[in-house]
Amino acid sequence: MKLHQQYLLLHRHYGHHTEHELTLADLAELLNCTHRNTLTIVKKMVAHDWIRWVSQRGRGRRSSLTLLVPADQIAAEYMMQAMNRRELQEAAEQVSAFSSSATMQDHLNQWLLGYSGHHTEAGTNNEQIDTLRLPLRQQLHALDPLYINLLAESFVTSHVFDGLVQRGEQGEILPCLAHTWDVSADRKTWIFYLRKGITFHDGQLLTAHDIVHTFERLQSTDRRTLYSDVNKQILSIEAVDSLTVIFQLKDPHELFLSFLTTSRAAIVPSPGKNEQKIKHSGDAHGMQKPVGTGPFKVTAWDDHLCRLEAFSSYFQGRAHMDRVDILQIPWSASAKIDDSQDIETPFFHLVHNPSSSEGADWTQISAGVMVQKLLTCNTQKSGPLNDPEVRAYLQLCLAGMNSDDGHAYDSEVVATDSVAVNIGMVEQEGFRDIIKRLTWPSPISLHIATIPQYRRDAQHLASILERSGFTCTVRTATMEQFKGNLRLESDLILFSLIRDRDEELRRYDLYSTLSEHLEDSARITIHKILQTIVASPTAADRTSELDQIEKFLVSQNLLFHLSEKPVETAYLPSVRGLSFNSQGWVNLRHIWFPSQVIK
Repeated sequence: MKLHQQYLLLHRHYGHHTEHELTLADLAELLNCTHRNTLTIVKKMVAHDWIRWVSQRGRGRRSSLTLLVPADQIAAEYMMQAMNRRELQEAAEQVSAFSSSATMQDHLNQWLLGYSGHHTEAGTNNEQIDTLRLPLRQQLHALDPLYINLLAESFVTSHVFDGLVQRGEQGEILPCLAHTWDVSADRKTWIFYLRKGITFHDGQLLTAHDIVHTFERLQSTDRRTLYSDVNKQILSIEAVDSLTVIFQLKDPHELFLSFLTTSRAAIVPSPGKNEQKIKHSGDAHGMQKPVGTGPFKVTAWDDHLCRLEAFSSYFQGRAHMDRVDILQIPWSASAKIDDSQDIETPFFHLVHNPSSSEGADWTQISAGVMVQKLLTCNTQKSGPLNDPEVRAYLQLCLAGMNSDDGHAYDSEVVATDSVAVNIGMVEQEGFRDIIKRLTWPSPISLHIATIPQYRRDAQHLASILERSGFTCTVRTATMEQFKGNLRLESDLILFSLIRDRDEELRRYDLYSTLSEHLEDSARITIHKILQTIVASPTAADRTSELDQIEKFLVSQNLLFHLSEKPVETAYLPSVRGLSFNSQGWVNLRHIWFPSQVIK
């Protein structure tokens, strides 16, 4: 591998397909080698047909050197060797340096297709070990339920941790760590009865004190967490005995039980045996080594690989796979199996959002989950978007996105609530009339806030608006920064809504958060409807109220639907036990691969 590095050093210095006159001493100085070692390196590169070397003998006489192979080809070979050695940091550096290279991406894709999927090997006692390898396109920054932000992190934690209750295949709420529960007539007191004999991955017995610790930890954090509004409704938590826990709510909240099914409410061990394994709340990652009660335990985790191994004592039954190796490849954002994939989903042997060209052997299935990209106005900030006429014109501009030639929304169904208007047909004269009535300088400047995953969408949006008389600046930030002041300092906020089995809870949280950057009258209107929602015991009534909020926001041009597309999964016939969790991700506990006995 060192020879590859040395060639790349030469390439950076001398370039490609250009003849250079130099002495062996010049090369030795550049490569930081002795004269003898430099001669050996030259001979090896000549033997590989990497360079052409015409030697001139005699002191001071200059030889000629021509580099024959593109740098990205050598870097790709270097990357492949590093990947096969599991030297992932070195591989990542090469991919990063040549991220725009088609050669690099082709090599990476070939390696990933060979790496991913089902593999078997013999264990120490000659037993068969079944491993599922999953390349994942998002970096796992945290696996502690308190600190997760990304869907990929939620996917992993859903297999490491459990909640008191869980979602069934049809979206119904079922027992999990609690085998049953009671609720008082006023819907403010909830009593959960834990199963006996459940243990964490380290052998510690689950008790009601772990439940109390989990939710006290949630309530004491100063982090802005998903569904925090529901969590704030908890008045007190009490462990009556080792297997019984009581929640007292401030007021009835009909989304409380749904909240308990989410990854945010996953149960973590209380301090004691695990005191050193849980960091202080100010730390960015939480648990150094996640310990839960789930079907898989984390046995290795670094910047590139997360290894899950089956927890043999899992109370709902051992997973069929012995091991799941998750290779994190965020440094290959453009490496994909097809062009229609989105950053929200990973790609692996079970391919999310596959292209139709996968082949006849692949079966495609929908998990019933939609990803909806949305844009909202910040009217809490004093600016042009406080004017309803400017927002109405903005809506006309966005309605023309479907007919635009941009690629940010390829393979997505663009949804608007009005007739689509070609962007070239928007009346500039009408816009000028609006400008004249405003005190804002022309052209109107707008700041668009989003997260890095949606930078491309935001840039496409900016280009549309700039053709319509606006000037736009795109601001991206980490998820934590996006939750903070960035939204309140921007004019437009671009984000996504996952419409899965937790849709009701997600929409409630979305509208609650969105109301923070709306002017007072709109915020009050939304808050009143949200209060009605949490007090309504009927799901149909809650959905109707959520729809009412959405219609209000759309009618006031405060919320714009940019796109919507389904999350789909393709799989080979060799995959058995395919099922999905509440977010539409494959449930790894049920996956298995039969032996290839019948051909």
